[in-house]
Amino acid sequence: MRLVADIGGTNARVALCANGVIDKGSVRRFSNADWDSLIDLLRAYCDAHRGVTVDEMVIAVAGPVHAGRAKLTNRNWTINADDLARVFACERVVLLNDLGALGYAVPMLGADQVVPLCGQLSAPYANGQALVVGVGTGCNISQVITKNQWTVCPPAEAGHISMPSAIVSKLCECSCNPDAFSTVEALFSGRGLTAFCRLFTGSEDVTGEVAIGHYGAPGKTRMTAAIDTYAALLGLLLRDFSLSYMPSHGTFLAGSVARAISECAPEPLIKVFQEPCKFRLQETPSLFVVDEDGAALLGCAQF
Repeated sequence: MRLVADIGGTNARVALCANGVIDKGSVRRFSNADWDSLIDLLRAYCDAHRGVTVDEMVIAVAGPVHAGRAKLTNRNWTINADDLARVFACERVVLLNDLGALGYAVPMLGADQVVPLCGQLSAPYANGQALVVGVGTGCNISQVITKNQWTVCPPAEAGHISMPSAIVSKLCECSCNPDAFSTVEALFSGRGLTAFCRLFTGSEDVTGEVAIGHYGAPGKTRMTAAIDTYAALLGLLLRDFSLSYMPSHGTFLAGSVARAISECAPEPLIKVFQEPCKFRLQETPSLFVVDEDGAALLGCAQF
């Protein structure tokens, strides 16, 4: 039996699975604030499922993973695969970045688990490649490569690359100093959205959440324009990524910021994303929003 877990900065989901199928009745949600460590949380879960032998664990973590160790981005938890294997007598424990876990879920996602923005889920001339782009607390990507029914998602830290020149030019056009955004994540993240909205509107009181909440409201034209411009900038980023990774199976958006922007201002995002690219495989590239809360658990089950 495999234990799968999705450990976010605030909450955790844990479940049991066998042969890649999650036991829906075993899914439990925990508040991380109630526990001193992940080991304590998982011990409580396992105690509630006495009689079940857990042979292995695959755990998605909201933070960087390296050499079997991970640290939550916004909580003082250090997670060690060897410690988990020892405490729970497991044959194998695997730690995945949470976006990587979403990548492993992509080949399993059905039409009822994604929101289509453009294109289609089963693209013609598909090359077995897809891309997950997460924009929330931070920013990162997970490349998804599937061949002969095997999927691999190489690790990446795309949020820390330098800002692409097309985005720098667009920032200059709207009189936003590009020096305020030295990396991709500095702009494409929760704090980045707020920083951009403040530069664009000239108001230090506005936040990204407020601007999204006032989108399209009477008398809030400047906030609406800020979100439309930000959506276009996100479209530019996704367009660049589509050339870098050639995801003919589609680009899949995840994370609170990406979801919010795609919901309130899809038109400018899609318009820029679909602008012709000489070397892109499809004239109409596919773009979706992951709309499945348990997608990371599904990815851990499929790993």
